[in-house]
Amino acid sequence: MKISHIKILTVLFLAISIQGCADLLEEEVYSVLGPSNFFRTAEDAESLLNSAYASDQRRSSRDYLLLSELTSDLLIQRGGGLRRSAQLIEDFTWDSTHPFLDVQWGRDYTAIYRSNLIIDIVPDIEMDEARKQQIIAEARFIRASNYFYLFDVFGPVPLITNSDLEIEARPGRASREEMIGFIEDELQAVSQILPVEARNYGRANKGIALSLLTKFYLNNKKWQEAAATAQQVIDLNKYSLFNGSSRSALFDIENEENDEFIYIRPNLPIPGLSTSYLAHAAPPSYQFKFPPRGNFAAQYQLLDGFVNSFHTDDQRKQVIIQEYIDVNGNLIDLGPDNSRSFKFGEDPSGVGTNMGNDFPILRYADILLSRAEALNEIAGPSEEAISLVNEVREVAGVPALMLADFSSKEELRDHILEERGWEFFTEELRRQDLIRHGKFIELAIERGKNAFDYHVLFPIPQNEIDRNPNLEQNPGY
Repeated sequence: MKISHIKILTVLFLAISIQGCADLLEEEVYSVLGPSNFFRTAEDAESLLNSAYASDQRRSSRDYLLLSELTSDLLIQRGGGLRRSAQLIEDFTWDSTHPFLDVQWGRDYTAIYRSNLIIDIVPDIEMDEARKQQIIAEARFIRASNYFYLFDVFGPVPLITNSDLEIEARPGRASREEMIGFIEDELQAVSQILPVEARNYGRANKGIALSLLTKFYLNNKKWQEAAATAQQVIDLNKYSLFNGSSRSALFDIENEENDEFIYIRPNLPIPGLSTSYLAHAAPPSYQFKFPPRGNFAAQYQLLDGFVNSFHTDDQRKQVIIQEYIDVNGNLIDLGPDNSRSFKFGEDPSGVGTNMGNDFPILRYADILLSRAEALNEIAGPSEEAISLVNEVREVAGVPALMLADFSSKEELRDHILEERGWEFFTEELRRQDLIRHGKFIELAIERGKNAFDYHVLFPIPQNEIDRNPNLEQNPGY
């Protein structure tokens, strides 16, 4: 399999930056040689930017995936050492000591610190002015995107916008209005600076900034803004739906640099730079095409209610396996609530559990469905909203919808939520979608979970509460 040289360079830059800047967040400077006078060249500016991308794009795909999908009507996890932590998420019995929350908080604030360092230092570096402004804009995007995820998981958090915050200064949480305003303003601003074509694969550009802004507007129910910003992405004429031999081929590793993937989390089949998703999805003794392969005891399993909801012609279901051939040549029926998503399948170059499949953070299909949803919330079912949904359905091989099929805003809203499930399962979006549609707690209760309204947010990690007396815990925890 051929791996893009650009992809290799991108991910290796991230790896080098992780090593080189791992302690920036924790170190206290005791000499006159500090960040303000250490970074002086254009090369230093690029290295700083690589370090910020390293924190942003090496976000734990396991932890955030499970926070997003185990709390939904799609996924469960069984077996292995992961079971105890995952069970707490699945059962809505998590608390402020859950390890996934520490990982999320620490990773995002490390990226924010590194971005703030760029924004503070790079303006004083003598270098090409156009490149300088782009580096600063990319750093502002990384900072805003990490606040996007923090806000998604925890609600308002401390809004830190400089790198020289004294250790004694323990900021409290921003207001909801301050958080929303900051993220919106930053993404709007950088979308005017960033080029349409990114400098390197996996780096921020205009379309990425506008797409994340679309999703932020959507999740906060700013329907007019979401619809308009989605249209800006469409009008770039840069992105299109993948329409290969099958819709399921969208995620094949040889097709990953395609025009539907707007923003990705890059991976290589190297420990520390890879994804181990398939080792969690593959059932016991699964016969891989390219052994030897690792196969974890911890297993990701899809619920039957979801798997059985697909149209019989839907190509998106082709990445779901309900039976398989094991290493002994036996045909194994996976049984109830045990189907597996192979959306991110086997990398021929993978080693053990380490695969190089890129993970899509933003896809063009999401932009089309986001505009359709926003238009429906503004004015109810319309020809345009139905047409946008049908664009996604057409490449999946399922029959088109008709405007006459929907007599109310509520009916189309419910269908769009269902369509998003078929399109984006195991892509870290289901929790956001259920919360936005007001179904998150309702469906959890239907599944027998002891869920309450406050569970739409996770608690601030207890370690952070202990460190910072000005941090207030989310209600209910």
